[in-house]
Amino acid sequence: MSWYKNAKREDAYNWNRFMIHEDHKVSASIDFYSDEERFEKMKEHFDKRTNTHIDLVAKYCKKIAEYDNRFSELLNRIKDHDQSKFKDPELEPYVYLTWDYKCKDDGVKFEMPEGMKDRTNESTEHHIFNNPHHPEYWSDKKTNLINRNDRDSSDVEEMIDATKMPDLDIGELVADWMAVSEERKTSPKDWADKNINVRWKFNDHQKALIYELIEEIW
Repeated sequence: MSWYKNAKREDAYNWNRFMIHEDHKVSASIDFYSDEERFEKMKEHFDKRTNTHIDLVAKYCKKIAEYDNRFSELLNRIKDHDQSKFKDPELEPYVYLTWDYKCKDDGVKFEMPEGMKDRTNESTEHHIFNNPHHPEYWSDKKTNLINRNDRDSSDVEEMIDATKMPDLDIGELVADWMAVSEERKTSPKDWADKNINVRWKFNDHQKALIYELIEEIW
């Protein structure tokens, strides 16, 4: 059952400090929407952002396939990219997680309801366990795969062995990195430099392929 149907009074009060407008901007106010309406506004933003991300991944998968026909299967696989985020157990925590990123970008303080931080970590682990474009999918290790204080951090307990990851999945991985970089106005090469053989262990062939695709496509 969704959090807003079981909210504690103090958690509900925290929600009432914000008003969420149709253009997804947040401003200080109170009591303009019910808890369910607030969640639905967050869900609208999640749907919009996630579908935009998938469209960008599709754009870069197409570019990669055009560059090297070994990756032509990516054009068929894109329909499945990140679809698990729209289903339980990932959906509700990812709605909150996506809203948390938005508030950080907007410079707005946002506090998740009690227990939701743990659920976002659990959903992140479920996602990376079940989607082969993530290095963790190919690891024999199944616990402590992310930094639970900062899921984007390269400071992890133990480097994840991704050396079993096939080229096709690396192609989708790179498309994913490029999509996020376009969204955040960052560089996929900087992300690769920060994480390759730090957060994720890749062999020499995989590393060369990642950098080749970034250099040729980005």
